[in-house]
Amino acid sequence: MASAEQPNPDDELRQLWQLINHLPGIVGYWDRNLRNRIANDAYLQYFAMAPHQVHGRHIREVLGETVYALNLPYIMGALAGREQLFEREIVGLGGVTRRTLLAYIPNVVDGDVHGFYVQGTDLTAEAQAERTLDDARRLFEISMANAPYGKAVAMTTGEMLLANPALCALTGYAADELVGRDYREFVHPDDVAAGEEEMAGLLAGTVTQVSSERRYIRRDGSVIWMQRSAVLVPGRLPGAEDLVIAQFQDVTARRIAEAELARLAVTDQLTGLYNRRALVSRVAQHQSAMPGTPVGMIFIDLDGFKHVNDSHGHATGDVVLAEVARRLSNAVGEPNSAYRLGGDEFVVLLPEAARDAEVRALSVAVCSALTGRYTADSSAFDLTASVGWTWGHANTAEDLIRKADIDMYRHKARLHQSAVRSDRDV
Repeated sequence: MASAEQPNPDDELRQLWQLINHLPGIVGYWDRNLRNRIANDAYLQYFAMAPHQVHGRHIREVLGETVYALNLPYIMGALAGREQLFEREIVGLGGVTRRTLLAYIPNVVDGDVHGFYVQGTDLTAEAQAERTLDDARRLFEISMANAPYGKAVAMTTGEMLLANPALCALTGYAADELVGRDYREFVHPDDVAAGEEEMAGLLAGTVTQVSSERRYIRRDGSVIWMQRSAVLVPGRLPGAEDLVIAQFQDVTARRIAEAELARLAVTDQLTGLYNRRALVSRVAQHQSAMPGTPVGMIFIDLDGFKHVNDSHGHATGDVVLAEVARRLSNAVGEPNSAYRLGGDEFVVLLPEAARDAEVRALSVAVCSALTGRYTADSSAFDLTASVGWTWGHANTAEDLIRKADIDMYRHKARLHQSAVRSDRDV
């Protein structure tokens, strides 16, 4: 029977050496005198050396004085029979920094250390990725900390993960009082529903960002208007959750200014009552919301007011008009409203008067409240209010004004006729 062919030791050694040279990591062996005996191609490439510059050389010549001094504790540990595992950065040709995970494995024979094996894994790419991530994280932290606007990072559930100093200053809360809480807790209750609708669109992907102005409640209970802009950042890595990044800017001053401008546009500057523009708008809104619904209006002017202006000047007349407006406001309650058309002409709108008797009753009360004595600049004046009213359907505010005005002059004419008859009887 033929015997099996015995393996050729030279072939086995050659195959082993080819395997070592094809390994991506560095592999080497240093004897107890720290002379190199084995260095694979990856090892030579790592140090950018030819074989003759490594084989048989002392490890100090290969590593250089600086790295040798850094690695010496690990070398001595390996020669003492202890396995060493550590990371090392080396600046190679062209100034490229490479990070490597190194293992020094003692070669122990019969209890005696003959040298040590070196196995290294290049971590340069991973280290660069870590540095890039660290740089990005550092830049993000710097941006968050120094941003002039409030910034926050939240989960899609609403839980806040980060809040920058600017947002803390806006809300009056410390960062640890915001983080971990649902951002909805700080939104004004009247604005929560609208904000939820916007956020639902963002999470569903129907919009890429949302931007709106909402009211928020500060720590001291005061209300602040903020413009909130938010985007959804998808989690790119397995297991990573989507996040919402939001930016906040205080717009309270602008909102107050806009509200004041809007108020001034519909307010009589002298008396503080609504003006004609406000009346026209209110009637139009009523007719649009409830077309065909009857509306009541009272028209008022002041008998004897012209004499106040002519005798005492317009400044005194303005004081009297302001007092008229105060008395009229006290006599008229919601949902009714008072307006100054100009001069000494005023009107009262009754948008929900169910019958003409309600308008007539209020006109009597208004006439009584405005008729009487007025004092201005130490002078006293007796004024009489003339009123007229109307109730019914009207297309515009001007229609109501005209009808109530006609009714007022009808009452004036009757009073004048009564006065004439009384003089004749006398």
